[in-house]
Amino acid sequence: MNEQNPYQTTIEIAEDPYSTAGMRYGGIGRLAFALGYFGITAMQWILAAVAYSVTEAGVVAVDVPLALIAGVATIALSWYRMINQGSSGFWGFATIIPLVNLFVFLRCMVCPEGYADTKTLDTAGKVIGLVLFIMLLGFIGMFFFIFSM
Repeated sequence: MNEQNPYQTTIEIAEDPYSTAGMRYGGIGRLAFALGYFGITAMQWILAAVAYSVTEAGVVAVDVPLALIAGVATIALSWYRMINQGSSGFWGFATIIPLVNLFVFLRCMVCPEGYADTKTLDTAGKVIGLVLFIMLLGFIGMFFFIFSM
């Protein structure tokens, strides 16, 4: 007991184990995700080009194993990136679902660490989102330009 406060408890009060204040989430950041994702894509293209130049094997012999390896690596990258945001890592498996994978990729590229708790984008996330939006508009414009001819 404290002499100044006779009613003070002698039991130590532990910090809340579920508090997210000052918590590091783990996983990987945006830069590591981007470099890993584009590195996987580049390696897949390089290995496919080398394999096609060496052998006349069909699509099944070259593309299927490369796609499976790249798919597993992409799921792992997305898993760790979603953990870094404070979301469930199981969202990484959504990268195999068409159109949903665009949502997961966008969150992985734009959202900062702890986004699931704070729901606020930082400046880098806003800039990256704007660049991706401009690229999307460019692709849509190219699509309409090519098919309108």
